[in-house]
Amino acid sequence: MKHSKTEIRIISLLLALLLLFSGCQEIGPAVTNPTGTVPDGYCVHTDDNTDELCDNCGIDVTVTLDFYGINDLHGVFCDSRTSSGVDEWTTYLKNAKADDKAYEILISSGDMWQGSVESSSNHGALMTEWMNEVGFDAMTLGNHEYDWGSSYFPINDALAEFPFLGINITDSNVEEDYTQPSVVVERGGVRIGIIGAIGNCKSSISGEFQGGLDFAVKNQLTALVKAEATRLRTEEYCDFIVYSLHDGSSEYSSTPISVKGDLKDSDGSVYYDVDLSDGYVDLVLEGHSHHAYILKDDHGVYHLQAGGNGSAMSYISVDYNLVTRSYEVETVKLLSPGVYANPSLADDPIVDELIDKYFPDGDPYLDTIGENSQFRNADELRNILATLYWETGKETWGSEYDVVLGGGFMSCRGKGLYAGTVTYDQLYSLFPFDNDLVLGSISGKKLKAKFLNSSSYNYFCDYDPSLYSSIQDNQTYYILTDTYTSTYAPNGITEIDRIKGIYARDLLRDYIAAGNMQ
Repeated sequence: MKHSKTEIRIISLLLALLLLFSGCQEIGPAVTNPTGTVPDGYCVHTDDNTDELCDNCGIDVTVTLDFYGINDLHGVFCDSRTSSGVDEWTTYLKNAKADDKAYEILISSGDMWQGSVESSSNHGALMTEWMNEVGFDAMTLGNHEYDWGSSYFPINDALAEFPFLGINITDSNVEEDYTQPSVVVERGGVRIGIIGAIGNCKSSISGEFQGGLDFAVKNQLTALVKAEATRLRTEEYCDFIVYSLHDGSSEYSSTPISVKGDLKDSDGSVYYDVDLSDGYVDLVLEGHSHHAYILKDDHGVYHLQAGGNGSAMSYISVDYNLVTRSYEVETVKLLSPGVYANPSLADDPIVDELIDKYFPDGDPYLDTIGENSQFRNADELRNILATLYWETGKETWGSEYDVVLGGGFMSCRGKGLYAGTVTYDQLYSLFPFDNDLVLGSISGKKLKAKFLNSSSYNYFCDYDPSLYSSIQDNQTYYILTDTYTSTYAPNGITEIDRIKGIYARDLLRDYIAAGNMQ
């Protein structure tokens, strides 16, 4: 029988009062699993003699649960100049699971596959196998898992030994249902429900992959999570609910703070309805914005996000009492790479084994392609790419079309390219997006509004300076951009032709190989 929210609150209040008068001091919501029921065949724990052992089965009535959260790893598998790979990570996480002082739960909050050549070149298969090896319990899908469309989800789902979560994802592009709303895991007699959802970030997916894909957001998402949390507590007998959300704030820092009301991003948009913390959710692991923070909301529920690209890991330790069905948060912090990627930890051999499996003849992307004489920041690289776009357009289609501009929305994942020898994997990490080059037509009005006068700091374009003064609003112009920019409907671009399989990083590779950065 399902309980209404009012019934849940009444039961919670009564049990909270009982615990208060019995002298129990708690952190976080007073009660989980408001039904007070357990599945058939499970012990109903009691501790009448207060020796902290169950009177019926003899086990310790206090169970320590260690939650580890990883978000936005973006395929960082091997060590680089800017990121630590997963070699020591693997050892650290395996050691944690081997320690019998606590029960570990390992959760990803999305954007695990796309970013490095090691993972992206096989569309996340290598990273999925690594996640199997270290024992992930669940992975919430992120927006960048969709950078290659939907066709690889069933493949990776068949490979994964853990579920892909996405309570609010609808996708008609594939027949296979590759997500589920939640999963239940059990540790030391505590039943833990994990709900996963992707945030309001569909617009960050290339327009050519948005068709047939939908994410329920805002009030719809809140309703879905409330219903699933209630079902997990009343039908699956869950004691503790974790919400893994691929969405989060970009304004908070790593200093733990308390926040009031709904959780919002820096633009004021709500990404978490705090009402979910009122008896539905006990812990929230977040992602997407690449910020590192620890928040505590009105109801005492913690929210953690651990940066991005392996810069941190979320950790929260909870003591759960099987008799009172209540919990205390003992430790909450963001672990730094100095903890889990410490060189003192021996490398786990599975890392090299997986590299050998996917690159049996060695990693060709590590070969030197050229030299870079000085550090070049992200803006300089994007300006170079805008020029290369324009030159490519003129060289390829100039005899037929007057290509007047090159560039568009260009995201660089990283601070820039450091001085020294350059390998393709470095360029891949900076520009991991598989967006084909596109020759498109556009009206003069759109050209001025969306490119020459763009309000987005991520638009980089190159063109003849005299172009602006000669543009006619109703005249048609031709530009060289890529599929991410061309399929963004407000830009008003009509695709004429494209170069398949040649991406921004490839133009930059050839430019460096020709000695242009020496």
